[in-house]
Amino acid sequence: MALREAMPAFEVFFSMKANPSLALLGFLKTLGAGAEIASGGELFLTNEIGFDPLDVVFAGPGKTDRELEESLLAGIYAVNVETLRELARLGRVTKLLGLPARAALRINTTVGLSKTGGGSAGPLHEQMAGGPSKFGIDEEKLVRLDEAWDRSAVDIVGIHVYTASQVLHEDEIVANARRTLEAADRVEQAVGTPISSIDFGGGFGVPHYEGEEPLDLVSLGHDLEQLFEPFLERDGARLMVELGRYLTSDAGVYLTRVVELKESRGERYVITDGGINQFLRPALMRVDHEAAIVNKLDHTPSLKAKVGGPLCTPIDITVRDIDAPEDLAIDDLVGIMNAGAYGYSMSPLIFLSHATPAEVLVLDGELIEARSRGKYEDLLLNQKRFPGTV
Repeated sequence: MALREAMPAFEVFFSMKANPSLALLGFLKTLGAGAEIASGGELFLTNEIGFDPLDVVFAGPGKTDRELEESLLAGIYAVNVETLRELARLGRVTKLLGLPARAALRINTTVGLSKTGGGSAGPLHEQMAGGPSKFGIDEEKLVRLDEAWDRSAVDIVGIHVYTASQVLHEDEIVANARRTLEAADRVEQAVGTPISSIDFGGGFGVPHYEGEEPLDLVSLGHDLEQLFEPFLERDGARLMVELGRYLTSDAGVYLTRVVELKESRGERYVITDGGINQFLRPALMRVDHEAAIVNKLDHTPSLKAKVGGPLCTPIDITVRDIDAPEDLAIDDLVGIMNAGAYGYSMSPLIFLSHATPAEVLVLDGELIEARSRGKYEDLLLNQKRFPGTV
């Protein structure tokens, strides 16, 4: 794995929100990945897969008391607390259960990215630190730590910083790392004892557009490991990088079948059997994904068209400008690339009551069914009929 070779000092934690497929999670676990979760449901899945609880961290800005309880009962490595109030709640929950609690403080640093624009997530990077944010404890509020922290109940073991996603500039990632180390020093001053873990976040970008270059992992890994080397000399130090999209995005293709072709006032449309109900990201994030007629890759493209799904809404456009051959036909297959992250998990799958899509894992040329195609009967799950109706 290129990432491990380039950054051997870092433990890789997969951000499950990107793609919580059981088959994929199992595969990544065999490669030695840990899990970064953001819900009780994702915690449940880590148990189903058999992740070591000490290789699980729980981030996210809206954890319920029930989720905190479940985390403590599972014995995960750390709850990444996002507010001082959450830290206080964690203390109360752990005392009620009589179980030890480990926390990492997620910090909203005073500075975020210095460069904006050009991010593959859209016109701007998705920034999560450096300004007002729903994520993390504002760095300047660390002086109030003791107002919320029950030292007898919660052991603060580390720090978590996640500045932004889809960062394609190595210098920005290194700058984020420096800010993380500075924040770690401030956390240690507030806590009064050394911390043993740094969750550096990640946010490594995946190229989408022409002119975007992939990160040079070897160069980046060298610079990052030099920065964190003093921390790694501590006994029991854990240095974590959490990645979701970076690990899975370009490994996935969303495949749909052409069910109709039309021309409307000079515009060509390719209508497919799946749309934003199964792959919402192009419309939600306003991002263009590379796409092709995958069963006719050897045919010369000669026309341009929009690709839309079967939904009764004008926003159901998955590809705004596809290059297609002249012999484009019903039953051809449209493949949308970079679809391995935030596809199934981000999409409104029951919109218009279409069946959910199948997921297939391709490993060394072998096709492995990861998720069966849905059935109409699935729509009845958890629903109750109006009294007196059939």
